[in-house]
Amino acid sequence: MKNIVIIGSEGTIGQAVRNIFKDHFQIRIDKSFKEEIFEDTQVIQLSYDITSDSELDKVYEVIKERKLTIDGVIYLAGVNYMRNFFTSSSDAWQETFDINLFGIVKFLKRVYNLFSYKVSVVCVASQNGIVGHEDRIDYGPSKAAIIQLVKNLTVDFAKYSNRDIKINCVSPSYVLTEENKEYFESFPGVMLVNRIPYKKLITPTEVANAIEFLMSEKSDGIRGQNIVIDYGYTVV
Repeated sequence: MKNIVIIGSEGTIGQAVRNIFKDHFQIRIDKSFKEEIFEDTQVIQLSYDITSDSELDKVYEVIKERKLTIDGVIYLAGVNYMRNFFTSSSDAWQETFDINLFGIVKFLKRVYNLFSYKVSVVCVASQNGIVGHEDRIDYGPSKAAIIQLVKNLTVDFAKYSNRDIKINCVSPSYVLTEENKEYFESFPGVMLVNRIPYKKLITPTEVANAIEFLMSEKSDGIRGQNIVIDYGYTVV
């Protein structure tokens, strides 16, 4: 059993990820938890904002006090406010990059000395980090930055780290959820789906399956890569 940190564990993809890794000890971090700290036999839930230095220190202390080493990190935290050139602002850009990009960098730096010798890290990027899209003026660049970040971190970890740290990312297309199901059954939603070569939407489980593969030893030779999960959306 490994100790897996899941950041942004309470979202739709997060719930699928939690289920995939149910046989491992989970350190779930999500601001939506009502209790600051909750513990069970196979889980610790922490209601902290890892973009805050002081709250990130609390995360570190909780893990350290329990003498846990970290075997894996899954970064699911993100915001997507659907802004464009005319509606965005400097503060909006900063907030998006703080959460979507800088959060994982700050977390890895803060907890690095709690890592096991062999660690797997997976970040969730997006198809919007690969292709252009309306109303994604800050979101798309933040996700493109994640794709580049895992490449640079791979080189840094190989050159400077005394640990075997594997880091990759996945880029999902539109993910079908209960919340957006009605939209994708509407005329504009159907038109959007028809742009996808296989005329299908990704499910949270499909994203979680790809993450599971990248977290496993079966993907040990895959370093600094981005796996696109989109039924072909970005290839046409």
